[in-house]
Amino acid sequence: MRITLTIFSILSLISFIHGQQSFSLDEAIVYGLENQNSMKMNDIEIANSESEIKELKATGLPQVNGAIDYSYYFYVPKQPVQDFISPSVYQILEAEGLPTTTQGPPATFELGFVQPQQFNLGISANMKVFDGSYLNAIKGAKLYRELIIKQKNATIDKIKANITKAYTSILIAGENKKTLADNIKTLEKSLVEVKAMYEAGFMESLDVDRLQLSYDNLNIQLENIDGLIDLSKNLLKFQMGYPLEDEISLKEDIDELIVKFDAEKEYENIQIDPNLRAEYQLLNTTQDLNDVNLKRYKAGYLPYVGAFASFQESLQRSNLFDGAESGFLPTGVVGLKINVPIYDGGEKSAKIQKVKLDIEKVDLQKTEFTRGMTLQARNAQISMSNAKRNLTNRQKALVITESIYERTKIKFKEGVGSSVEVTQAENTLYQAQAEVISSMYDLLTAKVDLDITLGKL
Repeated sequence: MRITLTIFSILSLISFIHGQQSFSLDEAIVYGLENQNSMKMNDIEIANSESEIKELKATGLPQVNGAIDYSYYFYVPKQPVQDFISPSVYQILEAEGLPTTTQGPPATFELGFVQPQQFNLGISANMKVFDGSYLNAIKGAKLYRELIIKQKNATIDKIKANITKAYTSILIAGENKKTLADNIKTLEKSLVEVKAMYEAGFMESLDVDRLQLSYDNLNIQLENIDGLIDLSKNLLKFQMGYPLEDEISLKEDIDELIVKFDAEKEYENIQIDPNLRAEYQLLNTTQDLNDVNLKRYKAGYLPYVGAFASFQESLQRSNLFDGAESGFLPTGVVGLKINVPIYDGGEKSAKIQKVKLDIEKVDLQKTEFTRGMTLQARNAQISMSNAKRNLTNRQKALVITESIYERTKIKFKEGVGSSVEVTQAENTLYQAQAEVISSMYDLLTAKVDLDITLGKL
């Protein structure tokens, strides 16, 4: 029985360790990049593009096919043929002065040109000698693979941003929870003291009720924060590709994250380089692909040259296994085939015009992306500066608010202040604490947005 309990305990411990993991932000991002389904889908797309390149290259290599076929004519095809033998015989007899019978009208008879059984063995080969669009098509396929890789890079940036923001929201909620827990402890101590003073006749029941109401409200907020943390953790799990049923915890706090992102630093001058953004690189590759397609369609006006060769041996017999009849009859041929495009109804011209419009469109998208990136970077820079200034001011205000709250409590205990003043000071303190936490979140979010915009997350 003890052995069974010990084994059960060990298995339970292993299950708990496996079911709950603690992550730093960097570890959460690495986990997400390894387990997010969107990353796996990108990998599948890249593998598909590799297969398409191989498939396209194969069309330019010699295509060799072997063939074996057997046919049995249970009705041998025949043609009606005039009797050309009898007139020839009559002419020879007349020329020799020999007696002949009267020659009647030409007769016809059925003549078969094939044997009832045929057995053929053959091999053939075809190869492109010159195809103007072939090399451009291969280059286009390689660029398409590069396009998929760029899409994967864009997905990586998106996953990083989503995980970072989800991670930050949990830390902010956790910071709120710690603040609420500290306030509850402080208020609980004050409530005990006020109740004792009430029982001693130094306080009114109204004073106790006001503190009790504040205490209950804080506990309700604490319960709500727990629910918010659970929701935020579920979002983080989803962004990471982490099992939703398993527990998760965080290694870092909000202060560590602010230091990690260097959010306290002044960013007066920023370098805006759209080439650092995966989305812009994606547009560049798309444009390269358009250029290759333009060359490919133009090459469609060039002739196509192909080479072919075939060799075949045919066995035709009345009895397939009768060695006395004729044997295999060989046939071989080699040649070139040239196709010259003359008129296609304007199909290639329409395709060329469409690609030219696509090139113009992507140029406009690149210009608009650069303008949008500049706007986002400037706005994030301003938001970050405002958040930093607000955080500094809110922290100063919090120090003053805490001092006012402590002095108000002392006055209340000494009987020279009212519980209304204490309640007002409490509310002011809680609001100041919330504003500090909110300013920390705004500062960190602005820094993350700035890094995302600059392609440096």
